[in-house]
Amino acid sequence: MKALDALNIINDISSSQKGLFTSAQATSLGIDRMALSRLAAHGQIEPVARGVFKAAAAPMIREEDVYAAWLATDPTTPAYFRPFDGSGCVASLGTAAWLHDLGELKPEPVTFSCPKRKQSRNASLRYLKRTLPEEDVCTVAGMPATTPKRTILDLLDHREDLSLVASVLRDAEFADPAMKIEEEVNSRTTKCGFDKKFDLYAYLKKG
Repeated sequence: MKALDALNIINDISSSQKGLFTSAQATSLGIDRMALSRLAAHGQIEPVARGVFKAAAAPMIREEDVYAAWLATDPTTPAYFRPFDGSGCVASLGTAAWLHDLGELKPEPVTFSCPKRKQSRNASLRYLKRTLPEEDVCTVAGMPATTPKRTILDLLDHREDLSLVASVLRDAEFADPAMKIEEEVNSRTTKCGFDKKFDLYAYLKKG
């Protein structure tokens, strides 16, 4: 395949995926690895993650690394064919909080909840095996992520630093004053190391 033809196909793929595409997607459309290597050597595409590339003309986006990791969870399937209801991989924990711009958590390790078991040797990538109900999933930055409420409860369940959870809670309630979470937060007091009568919600509200 000629380089110009390959580049046109890549631009078509990446235009609906924030400028990114997977090598598996390219291969399925007739672009072999040699062609990808030539395009990379000429600076027309650049690697972003294992098996994920970016069209050189595409603008930088805040969530690029997370989006690339999400594409890699199902490398053959284009983003527009993927489920956004919890039946696929969903950004979770600190990654979800960061995508929602809640609190001060970093997205790493980039964390996804997936219905099927997944593993990675990459220390900056983590998979949780679980299927989330549809009401706990929303779309953020073009990919599925846990809702702010689910994210807060997950952070408590995974023993995140409570000062960091408090900042996520504060921002989430500021964005959605109608969010009801007090009872569910307080159901996790013993899990967080407190007596069962302790008001964990009030504690977090104090920051």
